[in-house]
Amino acid sequence: MLRNQDLNLLPIFDALVRERQLSKAAEALSMSQPAVSNALKRLRLSFKDDLFVRTRQGLVPTERALELHTLIGPALNLVQRSFESELFDPMISDRVINISINTTMETLFLADFIKPLRHAAPQLRFRFYPDYLPEIPSRLKDGRLNYALEYVPLPEDKFDSVLLSTDKLTVICAKNHPTLKEKISLEQYQSMPHVSVSPRAYSDLGDSSRDLTPVERILGANLPMRNVAMHVGSILTIPSIVAATDLIATVGLTVAKPWIDRGEVKQLSAPFKTEEYAMNLYWHRSRSKDPAHVWLTQQFQDYTAKI
Repeated sequence: MLRNQDLNLLPIFDALVRERQLSKAAEALSMSQPAVSNALKRLRLSFKDDLFVRTRQGLVPTERALELHTLIGPALNLVQRSFESELFDPMISDRVINISINTTMETLFLADFIKPLRHAAPQLRFRFYPDYLPEIPSRLKDGRLNYALEYVPLPEDKFDSVLLSTDKLTVICAKNHPTLKEKISLEQYQSMPHVSVSPRAYSDLGDSSRDLTPVERILGANLPMRNVAMHVGSILTIPSIVAATDLIATVGLTVAKPWIDRGEVKQLSAPFKTEEYAMNLYWHRSRSKDPAHVWLTQQFQDYTAKI
């Protein structure tokens, strides 16, 4: 019977599934770690399942826990929104805003964006996640994510968006590259050694056959074959590697421009079509009328209008 269950345990269960660590769940809930640990014991008794397995990486949900969370997570989010939707004062709100974001935006723009928000909404809490987080559309739908910054479109019938910025892929090499001058032929592009970001699993976007690099996500079948000699974890390290070696790379112009301007790498005319791509801020349509969402979306737009 529902009346025999402690419903106060459900937000703790939700936080444990999201955070996968007792300490992080406790922080998110503004609780002590022993209190969360005690709640987990009670949850295990209530559901008659271990729910989580301890590993070196943290708490791994059992199959039963994942099944429960698909039902409990959206329901909790709906209840929370029903209490929050009418009142939002940025000066006193302590909401947690969860956003997936790519490395470039996080490194180059995030500090400037957050600075004015710290004055306008000093209690607001932000958590930023990588843009290759699994199941981004599902996380937006059930509230595990409030926003996602994406350069690959999400379904328009489920998600709304605003344009934050545009970029264009470019091919770069060292200024004093031993072979390349101002252009690169298709044959050279396919045969010469490249440096690229490591492929990642983007299971939420429907291509489960193989992991993809960001360049492959953007260009798809329009990207020629590449001879990738080096994979790195962050796109931001690529221009420095290109400047010091004979490796070439395909990166966003925003990342390459400082190095081009300093004369350490040069931009080559690509042997394939490189159209502009958009960086959009996405959210699930169910949140479009939430006052907090309306306010925060406007902050994003005001900031990007200045850059």
